[in-house]
Amino acid sequence: MSADEPPPVRRIYLTHFSHTDFGFTDLQSVCREMQVRYLDIAVDAVLASATGPADRRFCWTAESTVAVKDWWDAASPARREDFLRALRTGQFEVSALPFNQTPFLNARQWQTMLNWLPEDLWKRVQPTVAMQNDVNGFPRAGAVALLDRGIRHLFMGINSDSGGPPFYRPGAFWWKMPDGRRLFVWLNHSYPAGFDFFETYEWRRGPVPRAGDLLFRPPRGTDVFKTDEASLRSAHAQCRRRLEQLRQEGYPHDVLTISVTSQWRMDNDPPFPHLADFVAAWNTLGLKPELRLVTVSEAVRAMEAAIGAQVPEYSGEFTDWWANGTASAPREVAASRLAKRLLAAAESPLWGPMSPAAAGRADALYRDLCLFDEHTWGSSMSVALPWSLDARAQFAEKALFAYRPMAHAEWLLSQRARDRLLNEGEGWFIANPSAAPFSGWVRLNATSLRGDFKSLVFSDGSTRLPLLFEPGISPWHRPATPEDLTRENLAATHADNVPGRVAKFWLDNLPAQAVARCRPDAQAANSRPAVAGPVVTVDPYGWPNSARWPAMQGPLFLPGFGDFLAVQVNAFAPRWALLDIAYAGTAEERNRLRRERIVEVRAEPEGSAHVEESPHSLRYTQWLRHPRLRYASRTLELWKAEPRARLTLKLYRVSSNDPEILFAVFPLPAEGVLPQLSSGGMPFTPYTDQLPGSCRDYYAFDGWARYETPDGHWLWTSRDAPLLALGGPHIWARRTAPPADPHRVHAMLFNNCWHTNFAGDEHGAMEFQFDLVWRPGFSSVAEVQATADALCADPVVLINGPGTDDPFLRQRLFAP
Repeated sequence: MSADEPPPVRRIYLTHFSHTDFGFTDLQSVCREMQVRYLDIAVDAVLASATGPADRRFCWTAESTVAVKDWWDAASPARREDFLRALRTGQFEVSALPFNQTPFLNARQWQTMLNWLPEDLWKRVQPTVAMQNDVNGFPRAGAVALLDRGIRHLFMGINSDSGGPPFYRPGAFWWKMPDGRRLFVWLNHSYPAGFDFFETYEWRRGPVPRAGDLLFRPPRGTDVFKTDEASLRSAHAQCRRRLEQLRQEGYPHDVLTISVTSQWRMDNDPPFPHLADFVAAWNTLGLKPELRLVTVSEAVRAMEAAIGAQVPEYSGEFTDWWANGTASAPREVAASRLAKRLLAAAESPLWGPMSPAAAGRADALYRDLCLFDEHTWGSSMSVALPWSLDARAQFAEKALFAYRPMAHAEWLLSQRARDRLLNEGEGWFIANPSAAPFSGWVRLNATSLRGDFKSLVFSDGSTRLPLLFEPGISPWHRPATPEDLTRENLAATHADNVPGRVAKFWLDNLPAQAVARCRPDAQAANSRPAVAGPVVTVDPYGWPNSARWPAMQGPLFLPGFGDFLAVQVNAFAPRWALLDIAYAGTAEERNRLRRERIVEVRAEPEGSAHVEESPHSLRYTQWLRHPRLRYASRTLELWKAEPRARLTLKLYRVSSNDPEILFAVFPLPAEGVLPQLSSGGMPFTPYTDQLPGSCRDYYAFDGWARYETPDGHWLWTSRDAPLLALGGPHIWARRTAPPADPHRVHAMLFNNCWHTNFAGDEHGAMEFQFDLVWRPGFSSVAEVQATADALCADPVVLINGPGTDDPFLRQRLFAP
């Protein structure tokens, strides 16, 4: 292309915003303060340029409604009016989403996400575009939530590190939803890449200095995007080189949208008002293509108008390569999932309508949980320097978004239960706030009994259940002998194998949204009729290979159910070695590197399984041996009255900074069947119902997988670990076709393979629970979801002794 020949692209829409990370560059709370300050800068710059020449008008898009709400809540009436005036200029806008998120938000959280701003403020700012930057995917549930709020444009600036976009970019596509509605998606270059269209070098240094580091600063107009003629012509030459590169790649359009962030850190960076001067100087000099500094919504609308009739349409789930990083912190993930279950129980209609105060508290907790599922996990040095003060500080603040809702949701649920049940008088109340019946053991701290009881008599007078006891922890109980300690009690401070510390009883079929009332009694219950239960086959160590109930044609599971597998990297600088695999140029090269560098190590039994039988269940416990674990045990409980199994895996990961992935394996008798999963409450089938090029090596999911076969439906649930792979670990396999054995579910328990952002070395004790149930069929996805939720939920038990509480206590402490 000659110097005088105009490039195929005649116009570039230039957008400008701050990529919002809650963490990474700075402590999360520092980032939130900075983003508020950036809005002040943007409002001032927009208003200062609003009456000037059109080419010199500064434009800014607020990527995050979190920052907007934080700003609005703190702003004076006069400053709020400035904000609204800036909006009315058309140079300033607010995007629809609070932040860039991981695919672990449930359906209830998506309601929170699209209602982050108060409704009156939402109507004033009138978002028309959503943004998802950095992250490599976007849940279809989020797309539907956007459409439900009237948002039909999505701007994505995917960071190709450790993943990549699903297909060629820059470009656009129509994303069709199951109900037929469509979202116009602009697949942008990575969010800061517009800088490289005009500058030949990266101005930032560090690369990620903290805001308080006085050695570094944001760039000035004399550093980048300079407006003297020589600099402009140099920028023009660079722009033509980049456009020629696009032309050779096959970019087919004559308009283009790119984005620019500042070059202080690229992430969490302030507005750069000088950008408007650069655009004006460029256009005044008559350089081509024409530049237009616009908001993101204006750019995406322009792209739709220009190319919307030409771009392809796709449907399916937009799965995320970056989801695996969440498995770097299994305990915090488990806490967040427990908090979600507790909040769902607290919101149950079983307790009656929620007061505005209680609803407000629940909303605040959901906001914290949404922030836990935000895409930033910690410091840019979280893996390279995992024990640095900055890394520990950022992870501590991130973890609070899980632990704080967990504790407060439990407290709110207790208040809701007390408020509903204390008026019922003396007794024990066992409540099932879930949407499906409960059957199983109910366990409670035996010190709560305040008497020598042997049974529970229910209010119908005809039901008496035996009250059983098992060993447990006795706080402040000095262990006298080694027998007072379980093998897991490495601290050896409080005895945890003390007889009679845990009371339990078996409850059959407590209906959904129901309360059973009973009282403890000193009389023993009569023996219950024996239930035959399943036919179980075992391996040479006594661990079940299969179990079949009379209603089934075949077994509930296959041999290897509950096996433990670690995947490690056999290479120097192992995380870089993994990236070599990720970026291998061909499938052949990638597979060769995988064979050379990826090592799978399975756990072995330490000895025979221990078997316990009750009238209700069979329970198998076995210790495992693995070089990466200080200890590991697995317990498989089989319900006698129904085809159901629960696998509980307890392990202690030995500290190591080396990358590894830990899996639990669950082979199911559904050979050749792809399961139905759910993300954000929306079902999808891997491989057949997802965008081409999106991640197929592993999947984030709501916690259940359903296999539908002619012999019935298998529903597998994961209480704590919301990631799975089908058929094998598939480390950087970049799969395009289903594996031969998708019936082998690999639950991803732990993954510290990332080189930044995520936790580098979470170790110590961890626990994971999985349930499997067989049904002849399910009537709907809603029934599947309700059943899965109930499998993971515990009933709520309230013991109300004689007498009544002081009314001040009821009103001021227990009222939600």
